Amino acid sequence: MKVTVISTSPKKREEALDRLGTDAFLVSRYAEEMKAAAGTMDGVIDTVSAGHPVAPLLELLKPRGQMVVLGAPSKPLEVPALAIVAGGKRVAGSGGGGVAECQAMLDFAGEHGIVADVEVVGIDYVDTAIERLERNDVRYRFVVDVAGSLCVAA
Repeated sequence: MKVTVISTSPKKREEALDRLGTDAFLVSRYAEEMKAAAGTMDGVIDTVSAGHPVAPLLELLKPRGQMVVLGAPSKPLEVPALAIVAGGKRVAGSGGGGVAECQAMLDFAGEHGIVADVEVVGIDYVDTAIERLERNDVRYRFVVDVAGSLCVAA
């Protein structure tokens, strides 16, 4: 399997290729890069939780390719019918799963040394974290440490 990272930020290119070990990197804002990669992918996993155009991502898919949406933008995704009808492409969604699925995923990650890049913040930082998310200023996810943020009354 070949893995390609797609980002709006060219600043993530070196990290994706070198540290994360991906095979390729595309900047979604660079039309020529996206055009060159059109029709080359069997699947796209869309983890973006901010509003974004999906038609360029669908153009990356081979015929009968599938895009799985994991992010949950606050505004509906606009999927042009022709982008999926031409080539028999599919768009599917996947939630976080139940307790058993999450446990299986965590067990698999632990067995294979898979870790997530997160920034842990306290509950008092949530408003700032949301502002940073809106500015696309986070690598790669925030985790709110609720337990560590609670005040214990004496």
